[in-house]
Amino acid sequence: MHKKSALLTVITLAIAAYAGSAAAAVPNFTASCPMNIQVKSQGGSVYINGKKATLKTDAPTAYSAQSGKIMIGITSDSADSEPSIDYAIKHDRRANGICTVQSWSAGKATSLPMAKGNSPYQGKWIAKNSETGATVAIIQVDGKEQVWVNDVKVKAKRTDGALQFRQGTILYTLQGDPHIRDESDWNDTDVQNTGPITLE
Repeated sequence: MHKKSALLTVITLAIAAYAGSAAAAVPNFTASCPMNIQVKSQGGSVYINGKKATLKTDAPTAYSAQSGKIMIGITSDSADSEPSIDYAIKHDRRANGICTVQSWSAGKATSLPMAKGNSPYQGKWIAKNSETGATVAIIQVDGKEQVWVNDVKVKAKRTDGALQFRQGTILYTLQGDPHIRDESDWNDTDVQNTGPITLE
């Protein structure tokens, strides 16, 4: 299976398994990868060969870290299970594989700082794939219209009466008016896919 397809499958499964559970966190670990790549995660930060990497949350139990051309994938079944680590070198399809986890411990879960207010968008929203029914994202909106997508805070703004925000290639649109709330949806501009968003 192509590496990208495999990673997307892992992310989708991780999101689906996460629905309704508590917030997860990046596990602490040390790992060694081929090509003399050393990876360490501590306190929510990931270091690749001693340099702090840029960390991205792909799903509540799936993360990616990058330093230069080195990309590290981090996945786990749950917050307290041993993570699986893989690596890839950007622009070199031949340079990718599995890393060996030498030690690990569960990361500390964090809770979202939800502010109170009277926003019509406030609450928990679920974005799903209209074809498969799989959960694409879990969205939290607080009373001040601060938005988190899969526990990652994103910038949001009102546009034509709707609340819109992006994460990656996906544009999310929430309708606050109860009469048209069922028109809330997401649109992935990269793969031309879309689906509904419902307020729980």
